Amino acid sequence: MKKTNIWHVGNWCVHTGQNYIESPFLSATKGVEILNYAQQFVDAVKGIPNAEVISQPSWELYNMSPEDFDKRLAWANVIVFGDVETKVMMLHPDFFNRNKWGDQYVTFPDRFTLLENWVNGGGHFHMMGGWYSFSGEIGKGGWKRVPFHEVLPVICLDGDDLVESTSSFPVRMQNPDHPVLAGITLDEIPPLLGFNETKLREDSISLLDIQYMGNWYPLLAARKFGKGKVSVFTTSASPHWGINLIKWKKYNQLWQQLFTKL
Repeated sequence: MKKTNIWHVGNWCVHTGQNYIESPFLSATKGVEILNYAQQFVDAVKGIPNAEVISQPSWELYNMSPEDFDKRLAWANVIVFGDVETKVMMLHPDFFNRNKWGDQYVTFPDRFTLLENWVNGGGHFHMMGGWYSFSGEIGKGGWKRVPFHEVLPVICLDGDDLVESTSSFPVRMQNPDHPVLAGITLDEIPPLLGFNETKLREDSISLLDIQYMGNWYPLLAARKFGKGKVSVFTTSASPHWGINLIKWKKYNQLWQQLFTKL
């Protein structure tokens, strides 16, 4: 049986608790907690037979050396980014470390090019939605402004692309007979609280669409790219947009089928 090596990046958060001001001169922040908001997703894909999963926060990708990045690409056949803005891929701490400047030029291999080559060679790249995915909040995601944008099955907006709700959005199935959606019906899909607005590329397929103000947008979309494939889920698989999704009985099934039957 083929082994599935999944590298998941993003969706981690550091909580620093509450701030206590106890005098005009002293204050303290009490409580520090590091959470993987995508733990349910990680647990779901670990259920794929013969799967191994590595989950890392985006700040570890930012600090990753070129050699370690290459090792991750060589190991993984599925890569999942969630709330990973492009600056994490563009920048590296050494650019800001004066001790590293020296007399030599400071450059690194372009990680977007390496990622595109990895997909072209047969990898499956998947992007989750979020405030720092696609264009993101006020364009902070930045994926419209990098060459890898041409690899995605959707076209990102210029500027802010967040669509929010405190209730839910209508969802429809474009390809209900697709193996990824086997055993899943629309009446089961729980309320989704937000998504990134994008436009489907002509050579891509949409499995699920989401509606806002009378217009339909891609929710789950995919395309082939070279020998590989790329998929997107324009809402989140974790809180807060996905706070209801993680309670869904078919949650594990959707992700396991996406990475084995696409």
